[in-house]
Amino acid sequence: MSDDRTSLKDVVASYLKKYPDFLVENPELLETLEIHHSSGAAVSLIEKQVEQLRAANDDLNQQLSYLIRVATENEQLMSRLHRLTLELMAIDSRSEFFTHLGGALLNDFNTDILQICLFDPELAEDAGEDVLSIASDDPRIESFKDLLDKGDTFCGRLGEQRMDFLFGSKARWVQSMALMPLGENGKYGLMAIGSSDQNRFFPGMGTLFLDLLTDVISTNLSNAQPQEQRRTA
Repeated sequence: MSDDRTSLKDVVASYLKKYPDFLVENPELLETLEIHHSSGAAVSLIEKQVEQLRAANDDLNQQLSYLIRVATENEQLMSRLHRLTLELMAIDSRSEFFTHLGGALLNDFNTDILQICLFDPELAEDAGEDVLSIASDDPRIESFKDLLDKGDTFCGRLGEQRMDFLFGSKARWVQSMALMPLGENGKYGLMAIGSSDQNRFFPGMGTLFLDLLTDVISTNLSNAQPQEQRRTA
């Protein structure tokens, strides 16, 4: 008997697949068909379809709301970046440039910790006391060589030794970070942004904003070099 019922189910299923308009052409059947829930209650097939459509619609609305929120946040972020870029372009003093940059990142872009390291001691001196001067051949920089050579923004976490170098005593508060080479392959130095939010920076995330910001800083540092040096760089 069980085999007969299984065979009949297969026949019905096969027929409905072959003639998908059957129930549309026979709407009175939809009103009589019932689907039993695990709770023991029964609903018509039409009610079940409406329930499924509502659930699918709710999912689509949630996805749409998420995409709208992300698009709005990105638009606001790009607007702040554009404003910051214009402000930085209007600053002649290198120390004021980096002071304004640091203040904007900490106050307007939700940055918890910022560290900028420059390899040229003269550039670092001009940049002010908030910028760390360190030689490019310093053994501590060697540990970053793989990241600098790639020339791409790194997002995620680094080993304890490198985190301590970048953020000092505040390293223990950093749960995620972004590391950006300044100039081609980091020839000017590097910038690190630390966050107490472990989900703020993560591998594979989009880095357009960070890359654009790095370009602004690198351009400023490039303009500081003598013209002959820029031609041979």
